[in-house]
Amino acid sequence: MATIDDLKNKASGAAQTAAKTAKYVASVSKKRLAILNEQEKIRRNYTKLGKVYYKDYVTDEEADEAEYRPLCESISDSFRRINALREEIAQARDEYSGEADGEESTEEYDFVPFTEEAPAAEEPKAEEPSEE
Repeated sequence: MATIDDLKNKASGAAQTAAKTAKYVASVSKKRLAILNEQEKIRRNYTKLGKVYYKDYVTDEEADEAEYRPLCESISDSFRRINALREEIAQARDEYSGEADGEESTEEYDFVPFTEEAPAAEEPKAEEPSEE
């Protein structure tokens, strides 16, 4: 009788572990996909920003902040979202492994927010999304 109860407990434990693992993998996969989407947005906005800059360069026009600001803010917002998602992944990893005092993620992007004080030519200090 004791062996049947032991088998039931082991099966229940295995099912709970499998459910926990599946939930963790799904959550992390969803966040990684969101990061890839944000990196693609950054790439597209860099391209748009370059086209706007080149248009101003070719026509010898003064740089129009109204054209640059939305693109730069969108890029900065994407970097912020990526950092938040990476932090959520690190927290999920710590919770899954049972470590509540996890280390800081070293994969964060550094960026310079686009403000009145920041020069428009200054770019975020982050790795460029790969163009694969």
